[in-house]
Amino acid sequence: MDPPAEQQGPLPGHPVRVNPSPVPVHTPTLHVGWFVAAVTVAVVVVLGVVLLPKYLLAWDLDGGPAPTDRAKAVNDIRTTLLQGLGGAALLVGAYFTWRQLQIAREGQLTERFTTAVGQLSNPSVDVRLGGIYALERIAIDSQRDRQTTYEVLCAYVRQHAPVPPPDPPPTPEHRRGGAGGVAAKRELAWEAGQRPPLRVRAADVQAAMSVLGRRLGVPGHQQLELSRVALQRAHLRQARLAGADLHYSDLSAADLSGADLQLADLTGIRLAAAVLISANLHQADLRTAVLWHVRLDDADLRGTDLTGADLSGAYLPRARLEQADLRGADLSGTDLSSVHLDAAVADPTTIWPQRFDPSAAGVTITTTGPPIRPQTTWLWPR
Repeated sequence: MDPPAEQQGPLPGHPVRVNPSPVPVHTPTLHVGWFVAAVTVAVVVVLGVVLLPKYLLAWDLDGGPAPTDRAKAVNDIRTTLLQGLGGAALLVGAYFTWRQLQIAREGQLTERFTTAVGQLSNPSVDVRLGGIYALERIAIDSQRDRQTTYEVLCAYVRQHAPVPPPDPPPTPEHRRGGAGGVAAKRELAWEAGQRPPLRVRAADVQAAMSVLGRRLGVPGHQQLELSRVALQRAHLRQARLAGADLHYSDLSAADLSGADLQLADLTGIRLAAAVLISANLHQADLRTAVLWHVRLDDADLRGTDLTGADLSGAYLPRARLEQADLRGADLSGTDLSSVHLDAAVADPTTIWPQRFDPSAAGVTITTTGPPIRPQTTWLWPR
């Protein structure tokens, strides 16, 4: 008798070789639960169509005269019941059809998302642009995928436009431009404005920032992680960047007119020669920011933290700085004649323009105010 198929005779000096048993092939079978449900529905329908009309007719007559054609009356009731069952079946079919369309749509969105993300690594800038705008289309079509889409675009900007680490790390004197004064800072701001626009240097990064700047809302808290990115001369008019994390980024000479930056983390940011006309910076964090010769016409800076910020030569007509924290800020070379400074806070280290009286403008000079909050240190991975 031959050994079983799964066990073969051993070779000399070898253990018994046992082959794995073949995997049984299961043919599709109807689930018992679904079978029972189908049979139950069929029985209920048959009994309802056959027996229910008689009881309904008797209940409707309720001792009254019998109809001349009882069979016709029963058939009419049956016809009405069948029509109702047909309508219910149509509704159930419509629901399952809608559900199938939803599943198909989700599958298409997943495929589109995967394709668009794959395009971001293409060496051709045209293909990368297509992927960026395809992600924007997905964010518009699918609210559930918006947050993920914006996170992908933020990661793309951080990867393709990083700010080089300083050597050595910036000190307060470095942030203030050294001892060169307002004229030297004006020269540095002018140089920043001579760089090619971001859309020329990196069209894909500009496109990603444009998409992020006109993003739609998502449920819950959303923050754009854009720290330490180089976006000099970016075009971000009317950009919706509220609550964005842009600390230690470089947006020198960028156009942010009308941008919404309220509650944004802008600590250590470089905005030399930037244009923020009518921008909303309400309660933004601008500690140690470099704002040389920035345009802040009609900007909302109420409650903004500007401790240690350098606003040398900043253009501030009609800017609102009520309740702003100006301790240690440098406002030399600015014109504050039309600036609203009611309840702003300063200290003896604040540098004011010549012949400016902060107390007359409503500024509170304090040496015992709340401590300056700790800010993110400039750290880079080794």
